[in-house]
Amino acid sequence: MKFSHFPLLASLAASAIAQDLLFLEGFQYKEYDEAVALGISTKTVTEAEWAAMTTADFAKFKALVIPDPRCGSVSSVKFLEDSKDVWSPAITGNIILIGMVVMFQALEDTLIDNSIKFAAAGTTPAGVPQTGLYYALSCYYESEESAKVEALSWFGDFTVRGNLDCYNKVHLVAESTAMDSLDDESLSGWSCSVHEAFASYPSVGTNGFQALAIAQDILGVGSQTFGDGTRGLPYIISRGATPAKCGDGVWDEKFGEECDDHNLLNGDGCSLSCKCESGLPKGDGTCYPSNTTTPGGPTGTGSTHPPTSYPSASGGYGYSVPYGNSSATPTYSYPGSYPSYTPPPYVTPACPTGPKIIGVEIIVEVTYSLSTYIPCST
Repeated sequence: MKFSHFPLLASLAASAIAQDLLFLEGFQYKEYDEAVALGISTKTVTEAEWAAMTTADFAKFKALVIPDPRCGSVSSVKFLEDSKDVWSPAITGNIILIGMVVMFQALEDTLIDNSIKFAAAGTTPAGVPQTGLYYALSCYYESEESAKVEALSWFGDFTVRGNLDCYNKVHLVAESTAMDSLDDESLSGWSCSVHEAFASYPSVGTNGFQALAIAQDILGVGSQTFGDGTRGLPYIISRGATPAKCGDGVWDEKFGEECDDHNLLNGDGCSLSCKCESGLPKGDGTCYPSNTTTPGGPTGTGSTHPPTSYPSASGGYGYSVPYGNSSATPTYSYPGSYPSYTPPPYVTPACPTGPKIIGVEIIVEVTYSLSTYIPCST
């Protein structure tokens, strides 16, 4: 499988090159060199400067880039976890997460260049630039049986699996400019193509993530079956990717679609990723509007709330797993705080329908006494 979108890639590059990328000083690595070579303007800040930044400061950049430091400990990105409640809300655009060491690989430049451009290319339906994120997990979790990626917890629950023995069989399962000019063969056989893979991640709505590349035939926790019949564990995922058949007007749930309105546009209820922009898929290829309450839970943006069951294609309940990811828990959101309870209006009871009341009998007993003597008349 190979995807190529040269016109779109060119437009993404033009958009990204006009913008800044943010790096941490001493944590630039290959990604920084590639950004400079592409002519993309960059800004580097110290760890103290990063810690002092506000959400608005982070939102001034087209993308935050957290490069691969050629392996190492997850403690090297502790700055990311410590400040997640500040920088995370600024990330409203594309996100790409890579579970591998991208250094020293045959096509590392292609993967890095495409992924940085993808992260920096997000816009609103009105064309306003958004801030994206590129994050290479390197080999931080390669020896972990299961671990949470705490730095990403603002976006949902992400767990990864390591101990994959430097897995090398890779398969592409979705379209994205981040994968342009790459195919299964070029991503496989990198000595260690996969260091860790995602066992769970948020997958519902426009904030949901889509698998791009999988460690094919890896089974166990988090393994999924994809639309082309392949099975495996995702190791490159993104927010903003397009499922392989998205836009053809035919809802195909097995390809990760929540809806399909026959176009690749945002702002019309069904996003360019074939995700419900309300975050509320009905389970039949259509979406609940964002101002309704569904069997899954209230709507809007704010606190997350997992539903207790999932709508089926017939409108009932019964899905034992969330959409698009056999391990992820989708999130539904509330507009701010939980809504307060409002009692229904009082309704005056109707008169009985049995025998009618035709009258009321009132009995009053009166006792009258006199204390004054009244003589009899003669």
